[in-house]
Amino acid sequence: MSQYDPIVPTIRGRAMITQALAEEKALYFTRVEWGDGVKQQDAQQELFTGLIHKVIESGVTKKRREEDTLYLTTVYDNSKIKTGFYVRELGVYAKVGQNGQEYLFAYTYASNASYTPASSQYNEKRVTIALGVDAQVNVIVKFNSQQYATREELDAHDANTSSHEVIFNNFVKNVTRVNDATFQITKGDNTSTTITIDNVAHAGSATSATNATYTTTASSGDNSTRIASTAYVFREIASAVAKLINSAPGTLDTLDELAAALGDDPNFATTITNLLALKAPLSSPTFTGTPRVPTASASSNDTQAASTSFVKSAMLAFLTDRNFVKAVMDAIGSETLSRFGVKYNFDNPNAWSISLGRLFGGLILQGIKVSGTTGGALNSGYSEGEKLITYPIPFKELLGFASGLVDTSATFVEHASVNPNNSNARVFLHALMATNVEITTWIWLVGI
Repeated sequence: MSQYDPIVPTIRGRAMITQALAEEKALYFTRVEWGDGVKQQDAQQELFTGLIHKVIESGVTKKRREEDTLYLTTVYDNSKIKTGFYVRELGVYAKVGQNGQEYLFAYTYASNASYTPASSQYNEKRVTIALGVDAQVNVIVKFNSQQYATREELDAHDANTSSHEVIFNNFVKNVTRVNDATFQITKGDNTSTTITIDNVAHAGSATSATNATYTTTASSGDNSTRIASTAYVFREIASAVAKLINSAPGTLDTLDELAAALGDDPNFATTITNLLALKAPLSSPTFTGTPRVPTASASSNDTQAASTSFVKSAMLAFLTDRNFVKAVMDAIGSETLSRFGVKYNFDNPNAWSISLGRLFGGLILQGIKVSGTTGGALNSGYSEGEKLITYPIPFKELLGFASGLVDTSATFVEHASVNPNNSNARVFLHALMATNVEITTWIWLVGI
């Protein structure tokens, strides 16, 4: 079962309570929605007007009230869903007055959510929701028409000696045979009456089956031409049904339940065979479309499939590694490169440059590390600071640039934007909903 946070009335829900009191109208609770949306950490659920992603809904089956607390019971099942889901969201809907507009009254979220499978594996949940509602508000619940009692409720009902007392007193409690034609009937309230039945034949003296014929009950398995008593018939039928069921679970012991488990599909075997034919084999599979795999951690170095995101990050890490680039240059040989105008400078780890000379059309690669503090808050909800940087080598023509954060914070969501020209660039440092945040970014430039 999902572990939900305390349920919180929405702003609209609190307004409906106020409206119901002011207009002296009833507050109608109509339904409950369940969803699997993922709520952002800083989301204000009091402002929600609906679930992030609704999957199913259920009606209210029971209500109970204790002063300012209203308890609503609802039952949902997976009979109508084709794909399982994690039950993260719960929303209660209500309206003011019978003809009022329905709104989300309260919402709660489960960080630790349970999984409800698809309808092929039947699953049902019964939940009681506690809501804070002013005791002076008249509450009316739109009950689900398919209500049922739980085993606990039925046991409590059966334990009550006054349950169905009037009906029970009129039922027959005991029948005693006085003679061949007279019987004494005792009812539930222990009152008795005597009835007489004409032309009753018994097994000991009967020569014909006039009205009712009685006989001894044959032993189990009797397969002869003797007369069978009703007790024998019911016993043999019960025995045959028990052998047919053969200890099957309660949800699969009827033909209807078996058919439902197979999706009411008369061609179930063919359907499953066709679905399996669409699956790729485990050995040397061939995929179509756009296959996706999880992105491995940066330190992964094994046979796990690599996503494009992993490859891009790994290549970027190598290309921005000063020692790696320097090692490549040293391996080629500085004398050979200098003949073609190839130069590089890594003396400053925060501003390196590579000039590839005429061998590569005069292409120049430069990397500059920028550190700074974001500025004051702006009306847009962002804050930014500006820094002016000068390139180690000016370009005749700037072909392209890119930037990427080195230091990040999950709290402020920092990033940088760049406005470059051929010799310098203006760098704007941004932080979401915060000021004076220290951040660091790299700028990579390509030109000639």
